[in-house]
Amino acid sequence: MIRFSNIIWLAVIVIAAFMLYKVKYEVQSLKNQVAEASHELEREKQALHVVAAEWAYLNRPERLQKLAMKYLASSDMTVNQIADIESIPFPNQSVASVDPEEGVKPVHYVTKENRVMR
Repeated sequence: MIRFSNIIWLAVIVIAAFMLYKVKYEVQSLKNQVAEASHELEREKQALHVVAAEWAYLNRPERLQKLAMKYLASSDMTVNQIADIESIPFPNQSVASVDPEEGVKPVHYVTKENRVMR
């Protein structure tokens, strides 16, 4: 007659074998994923090298000079093209001031109409 402990040990061995089988195939799957990611990374590196080579080819100084002469027909600057800095429409600016005698004044905004908003 088979003792009860022998049945338990047989069940433990079967479960352990199943778990070992399962872990083995999970590890193989992970190895395949790592290898695939490595190959994809290598392909991306090669693609980046190609892009860098194309960029270097397109940015040759003699080529850029020809394109500039062809498409950037510029003329000399005239006096009428120069303007004062105040004539440039800047966006709203925040202004704060610190006076040693009065302390810190609150921040106020200077609008385009030069009105002070608090």
